[in-house]
Amino acid sequence: MRILVARNHQSIKGEPVHTYSTSIVRVLREKGHEVVDVPKSTTQNYDGIDLCLDIDCGRNDQGDLVWQAQDGPLPCKSAVMFIDSHGYPSLHRRLAKSYDHVFFAVYDKRDLFVKHPSAYWCPNFSDLKWFDGDDYEMIPQPTDFGFFGTKGGLSRADAMEVIAMRRGWTADIRQISVNGKHRWPQTAVAMSNCRTLFNKGQKHDSPNLRVMESMLMNRVLISDQDERSGMDLLFKAGGHYVPYEYFSFEGLEEAMEWCVENPQAAAAMAREAYEEVKANHLVGNRVDQILEVVGNG
Repeated sequence: MRILVARNHQSIKGEPVHTYSTSIVRVLREKGHEVVDVPKSTTQNYDGIDLCLDIDCGRNDQGDLVWQAQDGPLPCKSAVMFIDSHGYPSLHRRLAKSYDHVFFAVYDKRDLFVKHPSAYWCPNFSDLKWFDGDDYEMIPQPTDFGFFGTKGGLSRADAMEVIAMRRGWTADIRQISVNGKHRWPQTAVAMSNCRTLFNKGQKHDSPNLRVMESMLMNRVLISDQDERSGMDLLFKAGGHYVPYEYFSFEGLEEAMEWCVENPQAAAAMAREAYEEVKANHLVGNRVDQILEVVGNG
């Protein structure tokens, strides 16, 4: 199949910045498809293209949100991957009408696409090339708890930081790098230096990328338990992660204490989660889902 992948391209001194969109391109080629890898543009040439896959990559270097079908349907079979529907619900609902197939990552926003004839939940995923806990040994004195995200979202770990300070536990909370800069493998290195990783969903978006990456790093994860998200459709609370409440931090200190006081049980839980993500939630799993739907549609 000849597939045009439309995504944001970023580079630093001529070296590409690797993202999950580059992972998709790599895996499509590994599966034997011819990939035309292009920056997003509404003036694209679709001659000889069997499928256009438009990937939600946020804003480009000019600060614009660009979609291949924002002006209407394309002259070839098309599919779109929506990642941030919790941030742009109205836009995504409107854009979806112009694509043959819709794949959305946020389970809580599935109602946006209920009238679309080919819309599928396609959860977030990770890439074993960049996040593999088996590639990293625990350092002699690891940090007790870690949370790594964008600068604007670091406040989600405030309660965790306060509890850690009060209990004498160490915490590493920071942005690894700004958008458009290299974040891999630096993020994995930072995660590997922690015993326990922390997550709090944003607008019911779990399982978000942090969930998949943390589990794939073979570190026990403390995460909010949100009945509106798809978290418990993929992972078992108390089996794959240590839960606490979504709307409050009730139970968070107890969750942190359990991880500190039960290192062997925590390590076993982390391994269960690692094996689950490795088997079912890698980039290849999502590419297979998309190709199966597109091939049958």
